Amino acid sequence: MSAISPAPHSVRARQRPPVSAQLLAAILALALGAASCSRAPLTAPSVQEARGPVGSATGSTTETDEVVITVAPGADPYLIASDYGALVVDVTNGVSVLRPTGGEAADVLCRRISGDARVATVEQNAVLVPAEARQRSFAFDDGYGTADAYQQQPAAEAINLYAAHYASRGSDVPVAILDTGADPTHPALAGHIAGGWDFIGNDADFGDTHDGVDSNADGVVDGAYGHGTHIAGIVSLVAPQARLLIVRVLDSDGRGDVRSVAAGIRWATQHGARVINMSLGMLQSSPAINSAIVQAAGEGVLLVASAGNWGAETPQEFPARSSDVVAVAAVDAENQPASFTSYGSFVDLCAPGIAVRSAYPGGLYRLWSGTSMSTAFVSGTAALLLANHPSWQPAAVRARIGAWSHALVNASATLSSKLGSGALDAGAALGPDLPAGDADRTPASSPVRR
Repeated sequence: MSAISPAPHSVRARQRPPVSAQLLAAILALALGAASCSRAPLTAPSVQEARGPVGSATGSTTETDEVVITVAPGADPYLIASDYGALVVDVTNGVSVLRPTGGEAADVLCRRISGDARVATVEQNAVLVPAEARQRSFAFDDGYGTADAYQQQPAAEAINLYAAHYASRGSDVPVAILDTGADPTHPALAGHIAGGWDFIGNDADFGDTHDGVDSNADGVVDGAYGHGTHIAGIVSLVAPQARLLIVRVLDSDGRGDVRSVAAGIRWATQHGARVINMSLGMLQSSPAINSAIVQAAGEGVLLVASAGNWGAETPQEFPARSSDVVAVAAVDAENQPASFTSYGSFVDLCAPGIAVRSAYPGGLYRLWSGTSMSTAFVSGTAALLLANHPSWQPAAVRARIGAWSHALVNASATLSSKLGSGALDAGAALGPDLPAGDADRTPASSPVRR
């Protein structure tokens, strides 16, 4: 397994035919009626289950008894910890984790450290998860999981992907996938992975693995296993010549924390990512993650995150609600908003997120639904554009994708206004890059400006 090591200062260190859009809709309808607390083969998140109590596996972000700090240039986290009677648990890529001693609460330690000139950010450590793990959407095997069905699926047609590929295939654009890792031996990914790092195990093994333990006590063992492989497979489908950086920041139950995600963003930036896909979130802002985002955006990295699967305007997921991040909501293959998608003024655009077929560990192809999948379509499209325009800054990529979005179908004016520029059209977005002789390959679309 190829790997890129962390920064020098890191420590702890017979084929079936493709499934039709109608069949996918039927599968989705069945899945929506089958929501339960067991690991049922759901293809869409259950919005009702999503509203669990604060601190539950399906509810709000859980804080921990640790404190996360980022330090000012030249400051020593070990000295800072000593000054406050705390223990250093971890220092990775400029992100340090401290644990209070003597029975002190983590929030009290936060308040004491706050204001120290040597500390750039301080906060209580907290958990991030993919929206699908929080709201119990799982990969689904419909019996049609072939490479051909993956390549020719309705979601690819919905974004006019084949037209886009006449203009670009994302050649050599580094795209970082911050997720549960990925299966590097999967046929959809083999040869496309340029390296990565595991911030859960703190080693070079960034594989998408399961441990057989219900680490988040939600009654589901390894509830997010395969999520990262699935996301990487979508990016590879859209931008087949992109170079994937696999950054494992979530475990097989989908749990990561401020430390792993902030360090993962920093690592991806340091290793040349032009796009960072974050199909994960939390319900509170994180100064450490936001600092890493601002730094990445300042260095020309486009960050893309899932809007969430709440089926409502609130709560709003972070980092999707950051102004430096492209927030992606979900539509079906007909450009109709998904019933489960989050929406609001923070959303930038939509992309397919219902019964999306992609890679799954072990050489399999499975369906999965959620805004995590939508996010990967946008990240892949950004890679297509950056291959043609390597000097473009994030604002230019966002403007091109947004300008050529489709209007939504069967959505009220009010709802449409809360779903950004509309539905992703990769073919139209790449249309201006086609040689003059290929102009007839561009979808019959015109820019949609809102």
